[in-house]
Amino acid sequence: MKKLIIVGAGGYAKSVLDSVDHMNFQMVGFLDDIKSKGEEHQGFPILGNTIDCIVNPEDYVYFVAIGNNAKRKVWFDKLKERKLSLINVIDKSALVSQAATIGEGSFIGKLAILNHGSSVGDNCVINTRALVEHGCHIKDHVNISTNATLNGDVICEDGSFVGSGTVINGQLTIGTWALVGSGAVVIKDVKPHTTVVGVPAKEIESKSHKYNYYETYIYNCRDWM
Repeated sequence: MKKLIIVGAGGYAKSVLDSVDHMNFQMVGFLDDIKSKGEEHQGFPILGNTIDCIVNPEDYVYFVAIGNNAKRKVWFDKLKERKLSLINVIDKSALVSQAATIGEGSFIGKLAILNHGSSVGDNCVINTRALVEHGCHIKDHVNISTNATLNGDVICEDGSFVGSGTVINGQLTIGTWALVGSGAVVIKDVKPHTTVVGVPAKEIESKSHKYNYYETYIYNCRDWM
């Protein structure tokens, strides 16, 4: 049985922990850059705030349970740079087509559906009851929130975020690090680094939004990276 460390000890980590295959993975504890070493989350210890806190880190497998796409990417890249192993967490109730593909370090939540020919990249979140229809291409570090519907052949570029209850018409593209607000109905392509909301979805001013500008986020995090 492989020993698992989850990065991030917040609300999303609760869902991940609930969906982990505990027959194949033994949960050891969490890494978290907010909570202190020695605290507990969901009955498991906080092991530290960086990977350097782990003795023999290669003895474990990892999953990054952070909802913020940019911060999740930072941790994912750190673990990959150290050549450490990341797992996928796929809830037993999820419906995943045999013709679908999933990358590394991604989460497929309760009752989520990945239909025929869909693909999910690395370090993605496909949350509870999300529907990813046939031929959709979800690239890396994407977050598809609860009850979102992606109709056929939608492309979600790297770092994009689709809010809860959103409906995206087929054959559209959600641009790199774009954000679609909860409950939106998207009927045309969404440009990179923009935010759209409403029915039908329209662009709003949001240049400082944490999801839109990965490079700005990295600059702001330079002290702890």
